[in-house]
Amino acid sequence: MLRRLIVSTAMLLAVCYCSGQVFIDLSVSSGIDFVHDHDGEMGGGAAFFDYNKDGHEDVYITGGLAMDKLYKNNGDGTFTDVSIAAGLSSTDTINTHGVTTGDIDNDGYREVFLTTWNYEYQDEVHAPNLLYKNNGDGTFTEISAQAGVNATSWSTSASFGDFDLDGLLDLYVGNYVDSIVDAVVLDSNGMEVGFSHIGYQDILYVNNGDGTFTDKTLDFGLTATGCALAVASTDYNEDGIIDLMVANDFGEFGVHNKLYENPGFSDVSASSGADPGIYGMGIGIGDYDEDDDLDYYITNLGRNVLLQNQGDGTFLDVTTFANVENTSIDTLLTTSWGTFFLDYDNDSHLDLFVANGRISAASFIRTIEEDPNKLYRNNQDGTFTDVSDAEGVADINVGRGATLCDYDDDGDLDMLVVVHDEYFTADARVTLYNNQTNASGGNWVKVGLEGVLCNRDAYGSHIRVYADGRTFLREVGGGSSHSSQNSSIQHVGLGTISSIDSVVVTWPGGRIQRECNVAINQTLRLVEDISTMNSPYCYVVSSTEDLTSNNIGLHNLPNPFSDGTTIHYELPRSAQVELTVTDLLGNQVQTLFSGRQNAGKQSVDFAGAKAGLPAGVYICLLEVEGRRFTERLVLMR
Repeated sequence: MLRRLIVSTAMLLAVCYCSGQVFIDLSVSSGIDFVHDHDGEMGGGAAFFDYNKDGHEDVYITGGLAMDKLYKNNGDGTFTDVSIAAGLSSTDTINTHGVTTGDIDNDGYREVFLTTWNYEYQDEVHAPNLLYKNNGDGTFTEISAQAGVNATSWSTSASFGDFDLDGLLDLYVGNYVDSIVDAVVLDSNGMEVGFSHIGYQDILYVNNGDGTFTDKTLDFGLTATGCALAVASTDYNEDGIIDLMVANDFGEFGVHNKLYENPGFSDVSASSGADPGIYGMGIGIGDYDEDDDLDYYITNLGRNVLLQNQGDGTFLDVTTFANVENTSIDTLLTTSWGTFFLDYDNDSHLDLFVANGRISAASFIRTIEEDPNKLYRNNQDGTFTDVSDAEGVADINVGRGATLCDYDDDGDLDMLVVVHDEYFTADARVTLYNNQTNASGGNWVKVGLEGVLCNRDAYGSHIRVYADGRTFLREVGGGSSHSSQNSSIQHVGLGTISSIDSVVVTWPGGRIQRECNVAINQTLRLVEDISTMNSPYCYVVSSTEDLTSNNIGLHNLPNPFSDGTTIHYELPRSAQVELTVTDLLGNQVQTLFSGRQNAGKQSVDFAGAKAGLPAGVYICLLEVEGRRFTERLVLMR
């Protein structure tokens, strides 16, 4: 039985605010006239971010064998190419693949990290991965060598996330095949029947806080050598600690997709059901079924996979039921890459976009040539309807990475797809799909975050908008889709809903902040409130007394501390409780309580230095009836 697929009559009566084609391509007229010059049919990422802090979302696009492009948003619906002025001309001789951005030093300006294909091409030796420091004056300086992130493997996607909760962004880099030549498996008749690829090992870089990073991959036991094409830093189990999801190519014959649970990055791929063995290409994240947990859509060469989060640490493949397989045409396979959930029509329900684009494939997995993008509209009953043609996104350009942003700030979400320089249209170029929904209604709210105690970009934060008895969940991420990154400003379509009860932010580490009296049809910008660090954060108590991430109120005082601290939480009902402390590798340091506790406020002491523990960051883990809650403990000398 599929879980939680029944919707209310009110939801089914939600109004559609679209009439006629919703998306139109404004790439050239907006000033974005570009195509990804690939080699080997791979590559093509993009990221929306505000590089110059002028309040408008700019866009970075990798060029492959061409120079990368940084387009400055002029605030009037148009862009200006500032690539050379920004100091990015050196990318002209480097085969860039993917991009993600993050403020590694918390100075308010985001750096740009580029994955590259390190190999010889036409007598040119292409460079390792690149990190461009944002100088805060509109220019960038390449610092990968001094920062220690200049790996020379074939890297594809990367994602920033504060995995150790020290307030600094760390970096996970997904790597691809450890060879230029494809290794295929032949049957007795010499026919291709499989692959035997071995990938480069992915890399986890920990931020040292001085502008440098340290490779901690082996320290965390992250030894899998899959062929990664997409990675995402995401808190899949709502415990306040950032986990990792990796989509691996050739998974049918090698390393399946991976889900690593933090702290310690335990491999829970198989036990959670998040390990389909597919040609994993991209990752989309969103609560499409509105049950207050994150679901994941993974693209593929062939049948894509929709993993419905069951809320207990496991996932269910509901792809076929949901009608989002996007699998084949006349026995030939489709090829899907960038993807994301979005409420494109502001009807208050998350829809799904998939960027398609052919890649040459072996005879036993032949691919369709003309492979249009897909847009699936949420039917509000757990299923979707393909509206690609009707809404104007079903072009046959060869798409790869895709990114999401309301770049013209009109209250509806626009999309950008990176396009390769072949095959079917002479005018192939990056496609900027401008959304026309704003012309016909539908309420909305956007939320932008700025961390203070947590990382400045607030990556890993969960935003909940409470309105009309419903909960809209969004996650701020440091890179996903395929080799790309969506805007950090989270958009929530509200349909006919005319008022918001509250907006609740769960910052990395589990601290909770609530904002009331929020107006609709505006961008709400919230700065992390640390004025109450010596008292409990406000929290929401569920009227049904469910044990959710919003109603435990886990915190410790004082924090930071030296001799000791007291851990506080509140139980809405009597429950079995396990309270432990671990280090950042996930090793258990101490069990503070194990047993049953009554409803109400609880407090448990943690000795810290008095117990002989060294200074550092520890994680308090509270497990209540299968749910996990966390808080960061900072022990000082």
